[in-house]
Amino acid sequence: MSTGVKTLSRTFEPAPTSVSEARRFARKVLAEWGLEDLVDDAILLTSELVTNAVTHAGTPMTVVVVREVDRLRIDVVDQHPTRVLPLGVNAHPGTGEHGRGLLITSALATSWGVEYRKDHKRVWAAFALVEETLGAEAPAGDGPEDRDVRRREPASAGQDPLGLAGLTLNQLPLADMLELVVEQTRDLFGADAAYLLLEDEMEDRFVVAATSGAAAAIQGRSVRRGEAGAPSLKASFRPLSIADLRATPVELLRSLELGSLVTAPVAFDGRVIGMLAVARAEPGSFTTEDGAQLQRVADWAAPSVDRASTRAADSERRAWLAFQSEASVMLAASLDLETTTAMTGQIVVPRLATWCGIYLNDARDHPRLQFAWHADEHQLDAVRDALEDAEPDGPEAPAAPDVEGEVAILPLEARNRIIGWLTLGRPAGEPLRRERLMVAEAVSRRAALAIDNARAHTELQEIGQSLQRSLLPAVLPEIPGVDIGVGYEPTGEFNDAGGDFYDIFALGAGRWGFMVGDVCGVGPEAAAIAGMSRHTVRALMRAGIPIAPTLERLNAAISDEGLRGRFITLVCGTLEVTAASRFRMRLVCAGHPPPFLVTRTEPGVPARRVGRPQALLGVLDSVDYIEEEVTVARGDRLVVVTDGVLERRSGDTMFEEAGVEAVLATGIDVGAQAVADRLLRAVSDFSSAPPSDDMAVLVLDLARAQPPRSR
Repeated sequence: MSTGVKTLSRTFEPAPTSVSEARRFARKVLAEWGLEDLVDDAILLTSELVTNAVTHAGTPMTVVVVREVDRLRIDVVDQHPTRVLPLGVNAHPGTGEHGRGLLITSALATSWGVEYRKDHKRVWAAFALVEETLGAEAPAGDGPEDRDVRRREPASAGQDPLGLAGLTLNQLPLADMLELVVEQTRDLFGADAAYLLLEDEMEDRFVVAATSGAAAAIQGRSVRRGEAGAPSLKASFRPLSIADLRATPVELLRSLELGSLVTAPVAFDGRVIGMLAVARAEPGSFTTEDGAQLQRVADWAAPSVDRASTRAADSERRAWLAFQSEASVMLAASLDLETTTAMTGQIVVPRLATWCGIYLNDARDHPRLQFAWHADEHQLDAVRDALEDAEPDGPEAPAAPDVEGEVAILPLEARNRIIGWLTLGRPAGEPLRRERLMVAEAVSRRAALAIDNARAHTELQEIGQSLQRSLLPAVLPEIPGVDIGVGYEPTGEFNDAGGDFYDIFALGAGRWGFMVGDVCGVGPEAAAIAGMSRHTVRALMRAGIPIAPTLERLNAAISDEGLRGRFITLVCGTLEVTAASRFRMRLVCAGHPPPFLVTRTEPGVPARRVGRPQALLGVLDSVDYIEEEVTVARGDRLVVVTDGVLERRSGDTMFEEAGVEAVLATGIDVGAQAVADRLLRAVSDFSSAPPSDDMAVLVLDLARAQPPRSR
């Protein structure tokens, strides 16, 4: 006995092409069964359920179309039973992985559900079939073949040419709504590609906001108004067809293998706000009626697209406001001139420009190039040279550099005076304009104020360096059998001061302590940390606490400073003169370059590094340092330097260990102070550029006693 149930199924691979294949399968089945009135809704539902299965299950899936006596059911069965779907029609759209598909399912279907089994999952949706009598004299039948079934009266093509439910479109997130419109448009025309352009009011351009099929590769790209494939400059409200894209190329589609194109403007309230386009691989495959039909789709979608365009523009404006806010915070965080100018360049590139140059006025108000930046580092040198050539001879604005593309020159104005100029470069045909130009002007005003503040802060840097020098020991102690040499050089104007310090002090019973350190940072705060470190180590070691526990307590004290704390590298040691006029040395290298040890009794042997590098001070909340005993003999020389010596740069070359060793090799027979002076002079002569870091040197010559000296 027949149950009146019909079932057809087909299995598809987990590939994007399966979505369109499943739609064609469902369309064919419903046409064979005479259910044309349900085709639009059923095809849309099938598309969404198969898309979810392809995206989230990743297994082969079977589409089953079942016609029962009073309903049509569509099942999608995949082999990923553990992927749980959110149930319920009140789920917020866009909040989960399956928001769009399930929202459409709940809006279109009479009922739906999910069935989980051990080895598969089945998502199903059903449409009620409403029986309508064919005529008063029609005989009664036994099966569904004798009934004309209708779910609802079909919407006219002018009202809803894509067969989408208005409620569904209104509830979808904007991006999903646009994507759905483009997908259905491509399916309606059987096209190989479809895309939607939306107006970008800030740039007077059109951006590819949604794609389907082969057009996925152009998602996010933009075109100018009037370009081929974009709305015309005269805001034409008519569709356009290009029969052969090889004869009439469209730059936007150049990388795609498409042969023909038809476009329709999306107009709302008398203004073209976008464009809907479909394309096929074969040339000449669109007719005049296709253009008219596409225009009907574009007109129907226009209110929704306008809503999306307005929301996108609002979102863009909020993004630029956030960008300006973040730029202000970043610029206000720096009080160093080089850092501030570099940060300004990296803020505007690549968000506002492809490259930039920053000129600052010198004492005569002549602009001089201070910084250049390019999104492509390989082109930076060429742009920098062009910017230098554009420097003016007087107090006027710099000229536009000889670089291809669009150039904008904005004043850096702070406190009612121009302190420099910001030059921005963009690709040819894309000048700064409209709201983007307003953003650039706002950033230039913020940058000018930050740069001016950084210049004013130079005076505070000098005060910090003076304070730092005042914290060095005024008088060096006299150590029997030991000659002491020291050197200290602060950085020049507008350079990073390193916060270097040194100290030598008596511990009693023939023992002395010594230290050389480098505080991360500049100015009064760095000097304060240097002073705290020096006096903390002095006090603890004079109280009889060994080196390792002393530095561990110093690390805790720096951590207690919170945000005021700084990283410190430090060499700290003790020197003991034994009864036999020998020496015992113990030390800890807390992140500092290990000292150099020169053995005078072996003149042919180069200096060697002693001490094992350990953790920086102020980095970790808790550290465990290990004291090391260094074997030294009469006549040995210990030399401790800071990073400012080793990292002195001349072009791409640094002074490094080789430079120190060369100086030490030539000063075997001179005193400790002469060695310190020679070393600092060699470092200074290594480059004509001013030093970029403080430099400190401590030299201990064992068994070469000298009288005490003062600083």
